[in-house]
Amino acid sequence: MSIQGIFFDMYGTLLVYGNMTAAWSDWLSTFYDLLKRQGLNLSKDSFALECDGFFSNVEPARDENDLTVLERRIKSLGRRLNLELDKDQLRPIADRIASAWQTHISIDPETIPVLSALKQNKKIGLVSNFDHPQHVRNMLIQYGIEAFFDTIVISSEVGVKKPDPAIFSFALAQTGLLQNEVIYVGDTDEDVAGATAAGILPIFIARPVNSTDSAALDYQIANSGTKSPNHFLSKNEVTVIKSLQEILIITNH
Repeated sequence: MSIQGIFFDMYGTLLVYGNMTAAWSDWLSTFYDLLKRQGLNLSKDSFALECDGFFSNVEPARDENDLTVLERRIKSLGRRLNLELDKDQLRPIADRIASAWQTHISIDPETIPVLSALKQNKKIGLVSNFDHPQHVRNMLIQYGIEAFFDTIVISSEVGVKKPDPAIFSFALAQTGLLQNEVIYVGDTDEDVAGATAAGILPIFIARPVNSTDSAALDYQIANSGTKSPNHFLSKNEVTVIKSLQEILIITNH
């Protein structure tokens, strides 16, 4: 196998989760305060019930306003709560709640060294599920890693998300690489399942600390805090992103 490119997931992989209970609490408080300014007439507890599983709900259909998925989710929730929000109102709300959640997430200190080393002789890609793509792009700039990537694919921009293998076709086309020339590094079952279905070798990053669990992925009123089951664990596994040698050894077998 001749690996010419390495594609990465973003959250839980290049960026690490902190206290996600606090992250979702800040997200909810910010969301609530912003909608109160738009006329929301609910208690915070009642609003929390309305937001339960916010990101797990069926994605609202696209409309003529070219809204991001997150903006459409906010608009749909607003209508359910008798609030009509236009595009000029939706964008700052989406930006603010994404930023509130982001406060408890940080870049892995080994991300830049790893990307720098790989960039010397590999093509680097980002393939990320995210409902508000401009936030991802802003974070890449803020953390100083945008220039490392030869391709950046965000689900809300391309209209398909992992585990659908089609999301990888955009990154392959933009880099000119074939499936068997690429590995994908991610931290969830859907990362592994999507890459496998696309014919790309997955590397699962099983972090011993701040591992991805159900609390990281959606706002939920009651959360067990237990880690998501990882059905796809295999020999293609590392525990920290700085295991560059491990990744390269794996890809040569």
